[in-house]
Amino acid sequence: MLPVGPAVSGGRLPRKLGETAVPMTPVPAGTPLAEIVALLRDDPDRPGVLIDSPTGPRLLSRSSRTLHDPLVLPAGTDIDLAAEAALARPDAERDEPVVVRWPDDRYGVAPVIGLLTAMAGRYARMSRADHLTGLPNRATVVAEGRQRLAAGTLAAIVHLGLDRFQEVNDMLGREGADTLLQRVAGALRDACRPQDLIARFEGDQFAVLVAHPVTDAARLGRRLADAIRGPHTIDGVPVSLEASVGVTEAGHRDIAVVGRRAVAAMHSAKKDRTGVVRWTEDLGLGQRADLRQLTELRAGIRAGHLLVQYQPLHDAADRTVRGAEALVRWQHPQRGMLPPGVFLPDAERSDVILELTDWVLAEAIHQAGVWHREGRGLPVSVNLSAAYLAQDRAVPTILALLRLEGLPASLLTVEITETAVLTRPDRAAARLAEIRAAGIRVAIDDFGTGYTSLGLLPELPIDELKIDRSFVMRMHDSKPHAVIIDSVIAIARALNLTVVAEGVEDEPTATALAEAGVDLLQGYHLNRPGPAELVHPNTRLSPVHTRQ
Repeated sequence: MLPVGPAVSGGRLPRKLGETAVPMTPVPAGTPLAEIVALLRDDPDRPGVLIDSPTGPRLLSRSSRTLHDPLVLPAGTDIDLAAEAALARPDAERDEPVVVRWPDDRYGVAPVIGLLTAMAGRYARMSRADHLTGLPNRATVVAEGRQRLAAGTLAAIVHLGLDRFQEVNDMLGREGADTLLQRVAGALRDACRPQDLIARFEGDQFAVLVAHPVTDAARLGRRLADAIRGPHTIDGVPVSLEASVGVTEAGHRDIAVVGRRAVAAMHSAKKDRTGVVRWTEDLGLGQRADLRQLTELRAGIRAGHLLVQYQPLHDAADRTVRGAEALVRWQHPQRGMLPPGVFLPDAERSDVILELTDWVLAEAIHQAGVWHREGRGLPVSVNLSAAYLAQDRAVPTILALLRLEGLPASLLTVEITETAVLTRPDRAAARLAEIRAAGIRVAIDDFGTGYTSLGLLPELPIDELKIDRSFVMRMHDSKPHAVIIDSVIAIARALNLTVVAEGVEDEPTATALAEAGVDLLQGYHLNRPGPAELVHPNTRLSPVHTRQ
């Protein structure tokens, strides 16, 4: 039995099962077992041996070494469906190769790892692109912008926001508005050079990473605004568009700073109706309020103005409470209760995040210790920023807090974002391995938004994936979002990881996620964040009474 051709040609990611298979000719049914075993022994790359039988080929695989009836699928089966079918088999058969049948009765063998790799590659493409326009998304801009900035090939960023787009949306309806956004994407492609990267952010926001050389970025911004003006005929209605454009040169080493400057310039253009605004230091003076807020935040930590609320994580099958995530709030003396989105972004750009994280860890571990001493062992999850994870003192501090409270390490989960991992994958993996070695669980938060290399995922010492709320909240509206969720679940199963879905806002979503195989659910439909005394471990919530 010899392979009769390559499974995949070129560098294209496979879409059909047959592209991942090694074509093979079954050996005759009467072939001695010793000869069949010798075929496996002599060719370490061979996934298995096919043996003729009246009912179809049987398989002797390298993983089982027992002759059995395999899962046989047509070569034209979509790669995602093939992977799902392979993973749906009993646990004992899950690592077994899949037998592939072509229409002309040829056969082949496809290892399961090949199916998962192909499916992961497709998921990776989807996670890097906007499903509506096909343009790169925000995560791609961050990753590609960081690389271009480091290489010195990024000249500027142009950020475009469509004006009065809600009125257009109301007039055309959702489908018409989507068509218009696709036309805008096409106009930007035509107006930009091949070396420029065009991306769509959420809603009516677009961005262009402008490559060297460029003589006048502001003039380019005006040209792009003219290019998308139209009129565009949608369902027989001619629609003209205006855009507010922010432009900034790549004059900072941090791509996040460059991007914020472009957005700030765009907001200034929108506010003053000036069309195109180029970012300057004078425009940046308005950010001084951030410095005041950081000063107030540091003082607020020390004055006891911060508090931690807890949002339960529910078992997807029976809705019992299986854990809680610690979420910080700021009780500002003048501004009232502030959610983390108001102050955390600024804190993460300064060393205030270190002091803030120390405080949240201490509070959350203390509360988990209280639950533990009461006999209500409830795991607690705490978010760690990239800056905190990079500190040599991070792990010793966490371990000292656990010892102080007498809390088993297994009752603490630390959550890190994909961005924190990708900043320095090697350093992050080493630090996470240190954390896990102490018995603490590790979760990747906001999974799907951070341009993660899925090839890196099996190498990371993690226990849990949290699917980002942006996919969960749109899983019923967008097939790509639902496919991404299914792909994440399949990959997590193969890697023996727990899957958490956050942003669960209604019962149909909760039910669909449970049926898809998600392990834990988190969201306002089940519980809003609240005081620790409202969290009751192992209690079951009825879906009709869960919204608070």
